[in-house]
Amino acid sequence: QDGTIFQIRGMTQELRTTSSVGVYFAEVVAPRGGNTSSSGDGAGPGDLFDLENVQVLKGPQGTLFGRNTTGGAVILTPAKPTDELEGFAEVSTGNYDMQRMQGVINIPVSDSIRLRFGVDDQRRDGHLDNVSGVGPEDFGDINYTAFRASAVIDITENLENYTIFKMVDSSNNGTPGTVIACNPAPGTLAGAYCAEDLARRKAAGVGDGFYDIWNNMTDPRSEIDTWQGINTTTWEASDNLTVKNILAYGEFENSNRGRIYGTNWLKKPAFPSAQPLEFIFAITNDTDERKTTDSNTFVEEFQLQGTALDDRLNWQTGVYYEKTEPTNDYGSQTYAFAACDAAHARDPNPQNWRCNDSVMASFNPFMLSGSQASVDALTRLFPPGTPPQVIAGTSAALSRLYLGSSSTAPGGVEYENKAVFAQGSYDLTDQLVMTLGLRYTDDETKGHVAETIALFPGNLITGGYFPPDQVFTLNRTPEASSDEYTWVAGLDYKPNDNTLFYGKYARGYRQGSVNLAGTPPYDTHDPEQVDTYELGSKMTFDGSMPATLNVAVFYNDFQDQQLQLGYRNVYGIGTTAVVNAGSSTIWGVEAEGNILLTENTTLSVGYAYLDTEVDKLDYPDITSITAGNSPPTPATAEGEPLGLTPENKLVTTLSYRLPVDEAMGEIVAAVSYIYTDEQQSVSPSLTKSPYAILPDYDLVNLNLNWAAVAGSAVDMSMFVTNVADEEYLTYVTGNWGTGFELAQVGTPRMYGMRVKYNF
Repeated sequence: QDGTIFQIRGMTQELRTTSSVGVYFAEVVAPRGGNTSSSGDGAGPGDLFDLENVQVLKGPQGTLFGRNTTGGAVILTPAKPTDELEGFAEVSTGNYDMQRMQGVINIPVSDSIRLRFGVDDQRRDGHLDNVSGVGPEDFGDINYTAFRASAVIDITENLENYTIFKMVDSSNNGTPGTVIACNPAPGTLAGAYCAEDLARRKAAGVGDGFYDIWNNMTDPRSEIDTWQGINTTTWEASDNLTVKNILAYGEFENSNRGRIYGTNWLKKPAFPSAQPLEFIFAITNDTDERKTTDSNTFVEEFQLQGTALDDRLNWQTGVYYEKTEPTNDYGSQTYAFAACDAAHARDPNPQNWRCNDSVMASFNPFMLSGSQASVDALTRLFPPGTPPQVIAGTSAALSRLYLGSSSTAPGGVEYENKAVFAQGSYDLTDQLVMTLGLRYTDDETKGHVAETIALFPGNLITGGYFPPDQVFTLNRTPEASSDEYTWVAGLDYKPNDNTLFYGKYARGYRQGSVNLAGTPPYDTHDPEQVDTYELGSKMTFDGSMPATLNVAVFYNDFQDQQLQLGYRNVYGIGTTAVVNAGSSTIWGVEAEGNILLTENTTLSVGYAYLDTEVDKLDYPDITSITAGNSPPTPATAEGEPLGLTPENKLVTTLSYRLPVDEAMGEIVAAVSYIYTDEQQSVSPSLTKSPYAILPDYDLVNLNLNWAAVAGSAVDMSMFVTNVADEEYLTYVTGNWGTGFELAQVGTPRMYGMRVKYNF
């Protein structure tokens, strides 16, 4: 939908950290997401059409690839203009009113100039049913248009210039989570509100479906507007030397508006003034149209490649530079634990916001003005040791204990990454090849944010909306820098043409950075490192049943992990810190292969076993920056696995080519089975959530492809994903201690067909 963030071998990207798996399009890393959301850094809408190939490189990429990553790299190689006049037009349709159109045309203008143009447009209704009766009927929809243009110019016989321009416009309702359960334990902040909410839904006969959500915002949205230009100049200077320059610039804009939780929490229904408690995020102001993310990324990479020593040495060296800057200030506006007037919600002036702090008013309806009890409560809210910048300028003005609040935080982050690298592979013998690579990376990150916080009075009995009691601004300018040497050393042994054995050792590194949403001193974090050891083989088998088999065994020693720590700050606003809290051991086995069972039947199998364990976890004591000493919600604990890392994953596909006359074309039917083991979403021991472990699930997909229908230029295909309509969870938030649990659900059964005309 809005983008794909990849996880490889247990390496995940926490919110507001840099990517652990780099995604490259035409050898250029994806534009950054700007520190505020999970969008960006990955494969966006329209990136996956008209590709030559996709490569997945597992393990640290600390030498040849632009940005240093600990998890790996995904390489998307677009189809390059050719010297043939060709192309295709494809139309798809399916359930949820899915409609998709793709078209590509390749034009050889002359012997030295070749052009290629492509467009990808998709519309699909959402699979999440909004039962609130307010706003859109569904969420999880798709609505984007992507355009791509590329040109190859042969300046001379040995000098080529290759330019790509791509852009995408995506706008949908977003994919919010939904409340799946309430914590009945007494003393939780929101348990009673949650229970009343679900009881009202049940009484109204709504909200019982697995894909039902409550999201009563009139105009939610999730928008991406991005473009990127890439220019690659390649000069074959001689038979032994190639000079290559890669230059790219892109802009990424993302706007979000929605409710953080799918709730309809009201004040005690005994009072006629019952008003909903708001959990709204990323409000875009009507006047200045500030984005959730608004940044631009510049990349320059210069490479020298060649051979030497009678072609026994293949080498590459170069320099890399990447800089991301805010195009304009961006950020979010959040309402928490307050009943607010939607008519004023997007006013750029905080003094015009109107809310009711009905949570604290429900705890003490008479706490409406300054009192000694209120001052004492405030003192407990800011315990000794609280960083001065958190309470500076506010403690004297505050006269009561607030929980209902609103925050707006415009700002931006600047990233600057510089590196020099070299790698070579030397044929020690005709069968044994040694590879050595070294890279030095220097990273700097600077952020600025002016967070304006409004604290509201409350009245449970009369209700109503009130101007803020206090409005104040906290200016923060966090900075982080890090540098590291990374390397790879490996041996490849090829005893015959069908067998390869290899071993390698690599050091990976992911930069330290800043976190605009964090509270000092936890608004910066240090780099993380991983040492990876891997042994593997790649084999091909001939005979009556040809087959291939690839096996890899790996071991990762992971240090200074960047982990997310959720908490409510002293103003009651939910946020996260990123801390270097742990060290882990990750090891596993991967096997993939295929075998031709009969002339027309092929079986492909991919299996991964992954064992992750946190060896040491040292979360800092952040109670001094939390509201009422509320406990943080970490994703894991010592002795537990890393988050969202299933122990077993199996993907198997059985395909059968129907024995029809060649004049009819080629018809292939395939069935795929995907098994995902149970996995930890948040720490069960620390959050006490009964939903911390996501259950395992099975998916079955079907495909029927008919190429060159009756010898024509038409291809047809039909598909069904999640045939059994399996209901499964993909993520829970770990809010059980607060009183409820929120989850993201997987997609239901999808089906459709495609018709493609080739010319």
